[in-house]
Amino acid sequence: MSSEQRRTEIVRATLPLLAEQGANVTTRAIAQAADVAEGTVFRVFTDKGELLRACLAEAFRTDEVCARIREISTTQSLEARLTEGAALVLDHFDRLGELKRNLAASDYDLHQRETHDAKRAARHEPPRFVLELTDAFVELIVPDEQRLRVPVEDVAAMLLGLLLSARFDGNSDEEARAKLAPRIDVLLHGALAA
Repeated sequence: MSSEQRRTEIVRATLPLLAEQGANVTTRAIAQAADVAEGTVFRVFTDKGELLRACLAEAFRTDEVCARIREISTTQSLEARLTEGAALVLDHFDRLGELKRNLAASDYDLHQRETHDAKRAARHEPPRFVLELTDAFVELIVPDEQRLRVPVEDVAAMLLGLLLSARFDGNSDEEARAKLAPRIDVLLHGALAA
């Protein structure tokens, strides 16, 4: 097995531990979860800090959730497709939130990631995850493009904005999911009563 494959396996085994225990997880527990010797962890990563940074980078990746969004059948109604895709994104945000809360609770410095995002914001660029998720939603919406009054990209960006507000406005997971269908309905059909 290549060192890159070993690295990937260790990161994937570590992520659930970080979500449960935060940065206080031991390298012994990590090695056990990855089914490797503890020394192997330090042959692949220079230290635990490098491993934690690799885990955060992996956790923030959206390629898996974007692939799942792209797998949604376009034979469903637009509303059903968007609701299904939105639920996938909320699940992704939930996992990230749990990971960040547990890392913060264990006094892990999350500012390194935030510094990177702040540099992008200073250049007036959206974070990469926003661009990737927006692109995935664009592909999901395109089959109904002729029905829209605004560009597909605008609908995708508005949907992502709704998802961010649904997840981060203090709602529980159940409340955020319960608000999905009505918010998508308003997004697609407007807020005014007929």
